[in-house]
Amino acid sequence: MTRRFRFRQVDVFTDQPLCGNPLAVFVDADGLTDTEMQALAREMNLSETAFVLPPTPGGAAAGASHRLRIFTPGMELPFAGHPALGAAWVLADEGLIGLEGPRHLVHQEMAAGVMRLAVGVTDADGVARPGDVTIYHRDVELLERLDGDDMAELCEALEVPANQIGWRSGGRKRKAGPQVISAGLPHLIVPIADREVLMDIDHQRRAYVAEVCLALGCDSAALVAPGGSGAIADADVTVRLFDAGSLRIDADPATGAAAGPIAVFLGQLVPTRGATFEVVIEQGTEVGRPSRLTAAADFHSDGSPAEVRVTGAVVPVIEGWVTLP
Repeated sequence: MTRRFRFRQVDVFTDQPLCGNPLAVFVDADGLTDTEMQALAREMNLSETAFVLPPTPGGAAAGASHRLRIFTPGMELPFAGHPALGAAWVLADEGLIGLEGPRHLVHQEMAAGVMRLAVGVTDADGVARPGDVTIYHRDVELLERLDGDDMAELCEALEVPANQIGWRSGGRKRKAGPQVISAGLPHLIVPIADREVLMDIDHQRRAYVAEVCLALGCDSAALVAPGGSGAIADADVTVRLFDAGSLRIDADPATGAAAGPIAVFLGQLVPTRGATFEVVIEQGTEVGRPSRLTAAADFHSDGSPAEVRVTGAVVPVIEGWVTLP
């Protein structure tokens, strides 16, 4: 007897097919083992593959309508941004979650906990259809700032001079240097002063960058520089992600989990107090998959971060079945 599992493949953080970050979503993964999910993620060979399951009792008690397990080709993740957004869009498009009001709230259970999302609702000839999707983060953590020794190691890992790392803003006399920030997953945010310098960094340096990241308790570094290429007309900044080889992701076209920390980092530079800082991020152009991510960070009156939101569009591309013994 064979088993069949249906999947949808969508492009996330774009409104154009074959751009953004591709994601495979298995809409009913009940019956798949952990080993099979990991093997299917390798088979799909995308940065992440998502598997939808019924919520656990604890998740259901917290309001979750479903549970999401997320795998890269190399490992399972407790949370990732573009799978969370893409899966919510697919479930809304499949009619498995409702679409009420201009923005329909969804509670999604992941290993990192139950997270809140909102699916925009559009009207297509009188039929409600899913639009862009926003994920909300409340547990923002400002973690380690790099000291002199760590900075020297990072400069060596990137082959970038120290005077090209760090941004000066908001009347600061000193540049704001790299910092580890988490909005679900910790990322090392590395401000690069010049976009050309950012784009010239050899992606093969990621193995050395990963050593710095792992020593700081995170898997990935998000390198951010001012401006864009023009592929995303309203981009404020350009981002490239350098991650640990254990994820088996060559180059991530769009990193939702890093977008929130980037908004927090940049909002601190202004500095933002009792207000919201918003940034439009361009990512993925160097791999031919331009992506547009909007991230907004709310700040308390003392300048500490409150809620973070990351928003993106989703486009359907492929659907099919996987047959297993």
